[in-house]
Amino acid sequence: MPTRLKPEQTARALSRRLLRNAHTRVMMGYYREKLPRLQYPETAAEWGQRTAQVRRDLLAKVYLRGHRPGIQDAPPKVEWRGVIDAGKDYRIRKLRYEGYPGMWIPALLYEPKNLRGKVPAVLNPNGHDRGGKAATYKQTRCINLAKRGILALNTEFIGMGELQGSHSHMHQGQIDLCGVAGVGVMYLAMKRGLDVLLRHPHTDPERVAMTGLSGGGWQTAVLSAIDERIRATMPVSGHSPIWHRATIRWQDHGDLEQTPVDLCTIADYDTLTAMFAPRPAVLVHSANDGIFRPEFMRPALYEPARRVYKRLGVEDRIAFYVNTVPGTHNYEKDIRERFYRFLNEAWDLGISTQDIPCEGELRSEWELAVGLPPGNPTLLRIAADLAANLPVRRSSRRTAASDRKRLAQVLHLPASYAVTACAAGQPRTVAGVEIRHHVLAMDRWRVPVTEFRPAGTSGAPLLVIPESGRARSGGQVHAAVASGRHVFVADLFAFGEQVIAKGEYHYLFMECVAAAGDRPLGICTAQLLAAGEWIRTETGAAGVDVAAPGLQAGLVALCGAALRPGGFGTLSLPVNVPDTLRRLMDWQVDYVQNSIVFCFGLLEQFDVQDLIVLSDPVRIEMAGRGPMR
Repeated sequence: MPTRLKPEQTARALSRRLLRNAHTRVMMGYYREKLPRLQYPETAAEWGQRTAQVRRDLLAKVYLRGHRPGIQDAPPKVEWRGVIDAGKDYRIRKLRYEGYPGMWIPALLYEPKNLRGKVPAVLNPNGHDRGGKAATYKQTRCINLAKRGILALNTEFIGMGELQGSHSHMHQGQIDLCGVAGVGVMYLAMKRGLDVLLRHPHTDPERVAMTGLSGGGWQTAVLSAIDERIRATMPVSGHSPIWHRATIRWQDHGDLEQTPVDLCTIADYDTLTAMFAPRPAVLVHSANDGIFRPEFMRPALYEPARRVYKRLGVEDRIAFYVNTVPGTHNYEKDIRERFYRFLNEAWDLGISTQDIPCEGELRSEWELAVGLPPGNPTLLRIAADLAANLPVRRSSRRTAASDRKRLAQVLHLPASYAVTACAAGQPRTVAGVEIRHHVLAMDRWRVPVTEFRPAGTSGAPLLVIPESGRARSGGQVHAAVASGRHVFVADLFAFGEQVIAKGEYHYLFMECVAAAGDRPLGICTAQLLAAGEWIRTETGAAGVDVAAPGLQAGLVALCGAALRPGGFGTLSLPVNVPDTLRRLMDWQVDYVQNSIVFCFGLLEQFDVQDLIVLSDPVRIEMAGRGPMR
C-alpha cells in the first residue's frame, strides 16, 4: 500500500544519530586491546632469542608473505650506467638494481676517490620527496659523506623521482588483494640497496649505517630492525607505534607500507625500534614538525627502547635528538651535523662534524637521471600481473561447503555475533509509517538501525546497507518505503556512524584494523549476517532482501550471501560492483575511498563469479546488467 510519507520525513528519520561518539570509544578500546606494546626482556639471552624469532616472523608473515620462497636471498642484479666526475674528492656512479623481480631501482653511488682498504658506508633512502634521489638535502649529505671518505649509496624511493609511475603507495592494496604482501615490494627494494652497498669491494661490513627522512626514516627503522647488517642507524621523523597512531596521534598515520597487514600480530614499531639494540642508534624528531613530534615520540619510541638497551648493558648506545633549527620536517644542516657526530661516536672516525658547503656541486634531476628499462613495472602493473591467473581455484556447487570455510578464513570472519537490540527512543508513526530506531549490540560493536514499517507491508523485509551512511540514503530508502516495503537501514562497520572523526582518517583506521590481524571486510560481513538474522527473527521472514549501494557495500553483500545463502532472498547491487576483482587494477580503484574491498588474499582465493556461485539460490540483481547466474 503506497504511503503518504514525504522524502524530507524519511531523510529526517535517517539523519538521527544513534551512536553519537560511542563508535570512537569502541574503536579506541579495540585498538588498546588488539595492538601490542613492547614486552621488556628479563635477560639479554631472552631478548636475543625473542628478536631472532620476531625477525623470522616479520619476513615470513608480513613483509614477504606470499612472495616466492627465497626471493630475498638471490644476489642483486646491478647495471652500472655511467660516471659523473665531481672533482678531486669523489665521483658519482650511476646504477640501477633489481629490487622486486622486474622492477629496477635507480641509485647513485657517491664514491670517494683514492680509496684504500675498507671504509664506512651509508645507505641513504629518501621519503616522500618528488625529486627523489635528487633532493638537495640528500645530495648535500651524500656529498659530505664522500668528502669524508665514506661511501654513500643514494637510492630512489618507489613513487618518487624516476619511479613516479607508482605515485600512489596505496596501490600496494591491489597487490595485497592477490595474496602477496604489497609492502614486500618496498622491503625488497631497500634490502637490495643494502646488498649492493655491501658488495662494494671497499665497504667495511662492520661499519655500515643507514639514515633517511620521513619515508626514508621508515625504511631506516624497518630495515635496521630486521637486517642486522645495518650496524648503526639514525631514522629521522619517519615512524611511530601503530598503537600510538590509532589511539593518540591520528595525524601520524601513513601510507600502507607503514601499516602493513598483520604487522601487529608480530610486533609494533616500539618493538622494532628496540630491536636496534645493541647497535648504536639515534632517533631524530623536530620540534615543530606536523608529524612524529618529539614530545610524543620520546615516551612512545625512545624511552621503551632505552629500557631494552639498559637491560643489555649498552644504555649509552641510543640517543634522542630534537631538531629546533629549522624545527620542521627536515634533514638540513643541523641534523646532518648530528649524523656526522653520530658516526664519530659509533666508530671513532675522527671526521669533521661541520657541514661542508657544496651548493655549487648540486645537480639537477636530469643530470642525475639513471634511466629505466622499457616496461619497468609500477605497483599496479605488478598487481595486474599477479592477478592474471587468479583465483588459484574456482568455486562450484560440489565444493561449496569447503569453499565457504576458505572464504571465512580469508575474511578472518569473526564468530557469529549474538545480537542484543536496544530501542533508541520511542517508536513514532508518521504518515502511516511506523518508524523505530535500534542499536544492535554485537560483541563490542554497536550497529545503528532505522526501521520503516508501512501499514500493510508485504513481501520480504529489505535491509539497506549504504556505504555512504544512513543519513545519505534517503532517496533509495524513501522509494522502497513508498512502495510499501518494510525497510531496515543499517550503518555497518566502516559505514555511516561506524566511522571515526567524520571520516577524515577513515582509511588509516582501516589500515590499523588489518595490521591488528582482522579484516574490515570480515567484520562488516559478520555484522551483515548478524543483522540479517535479527531481522528474520523480528519479522518471522524466511529471508531478507539486501540493497547494497556502493562498491564496498556490494562486496560485503556478496560475501554475506556466499557464506550463508539461506538467509537472503534478493541482493540488489550497484553498477560499480565489478564483474571481476581484477577491475580494481584496471580502474585504479583508490584504497583511500574503498579500503574495505582490499582484503588480503581475497582474489587469490575468490573472484566475483565464485561469490555468485556460492550465493545460489539468492537472486542477484546488478544495475544495468543481465542475469548474474
